[in-house]
Amino acid sequence: MDWMIAYENRNVFLYCPLCSARALKVHKKSAYVCTECGLEFYLNTAAAVVALIEDEEGRLLVTVRDHKPKEGMLDLPGGFVDPGESAEEAVRREVEEETGLRVDSLEYFGSAPNRYLYKGVHYATEDLAFVCRVSDWSGLEAREEIRSLLRLKREEIDLERFAFDSVRHFLRLYLNR
Repeated sequence: MDWMIAYENRNVFLYCPLCSARALKVHKKSAYVCTECGLEFYLNTAAAVVALIEDEEGRLLVTVRDHKPKEGMLDLPGGFVDPGESAEEAVRREVEEETGLRVDSLEYFGSAPNRYLYKGVHYATEDLAFVCRVSDWSGLEAREEIRSLLRLKREEIDLERFAFDSVRHFLRLYLNR
């Protein structure tokens, strides 16, 4: 993309979003400053959520991604937290949007940093995992951005088939508890 260059896991924006000058310079670890108009532009970490959901037989609900990045790879239900939304609200919304299931209860499990490549830009995310309970599985169906849904026994889970480092981290912890 002509408005940025990438180097060593960082994206450097070249043009100021306020005055359009080619004058953005790295100011801090996650900020740029425009040497023309003085704008400080921050690239903050985006919050995302994932759900660990076991059925009544102890199988884990897993999604197959239907879009880039990592199309066709395994994932857990989840997605980005919308502005003004709590992580708990986001995980409930994402589970319903992707699987048709309603979360009865949830418990915070942990967090992990992640990098999400989308259309040539690496986004820093902080992924928050929740163990979720679902009592009614009758509405289960692959929905938004999901190719298919799987329910895997613990011994069927191959971490290398999962799309993201953070999800593999959560699964390691979950399987070892």
